[in-house]
Amino acid sequence: MKSFYPLLVLGFSLVFGSHAVAADISFPSPLPDKLRVCADPNNLPYSNREQQGFENKIAEQLGDYFGLDVEYVWFPQRMGFIRNTLKNWSDDNGRFACDLVIGVPVQFDIAATTKPYYRSAYSLLFKKEGALAEVDNQQALAALPEAVKQSLKIAAFAPSPAVSWLRENGFKDNTSFYRIMNGDPEDYPGKMVNRVAEGEFDVLVIWGPIAGYFAKTQPDIAVIPMISEGSKVFDFAISMGVRYGEGPWKETVEMAMDANAPQIAMILQDYGVPIVEASSKPRRDDDDD
Repeated sequence: MKSFYPLLVLGFSLVFGSHAVAADISFPSPLPDKLRVCADPNNLPYSNREQQGFENKIAEQLGDYFGLDVEYVWFPQRMGFIRNTLKNWSDDNGRFACDLVIGVPVQFDIAATTKPYYRSAYSLLFKKEGALAEVDNQQALAALPEAVKQSLKIAAFAPSPAVSWLRENGFKDNTSFYRIMNGDPEDYPGKMVNRVAEGEFDVLVIWGPIAGYFAKTQPDIAVIPMISEGSKVFDFAISMGVRYGEGPWKETVEMAMDANAPQIAMILQDYGVPIVEASSKPRRDDDDD
């Protein structure tokens, strides 16, 4: 279920300005001269060089709050991303290349993570037509007649929690699995949504923010967040990432996240990000510490 902060709070912030609020605050860490953000140059809906992604908009919001210009260090968010951005020290500049990653899983282990600021889930994406017209959750998809299930062309990314669910629910033989990271910096998972719209696939299982963003302009496509089933967890909390050992900077970022929570929630809504509640099964990413 989505929950959003009252528009009154957002209106107050917009009217009185976030710079003035930040100017009156003593932060745990001295502010840098710029807000340097580590980001992927071609990874919508998150980020791109044109700064059209929701992580770009969140970075702008935080930059405005701090009174800092936002500067990006671009690198494809694949193997080596953190090493070449957040942990990339320059002797010439006397600093790291960038200081903040806007979106990482809470259980990320190669950077320190802030408390989460949204939770989404792997989602089913399909055209609401034919045998899928009445499907409104994953159980309804699994309960379709066997002949119908086998006639569906399904695509999913691996590794992902959806792989075992598809195999265990009768879709093993008619699912095409794709690698999340294929080494091509010009490729991005959102292209798969177009393949559903064009009829190449009937159902796509993909991370919710990608599904929601690319389906926003296609009213005949449904996005259904998957609900965790026992040990099969489909929902995950997302936080921001900083370097280990920089506790005061992490606290400063969290203060900015709290102060700008209504604006961040509106950005996520604008980009169609499915927001879900935590599944009932306790796990590491439920801990905000």
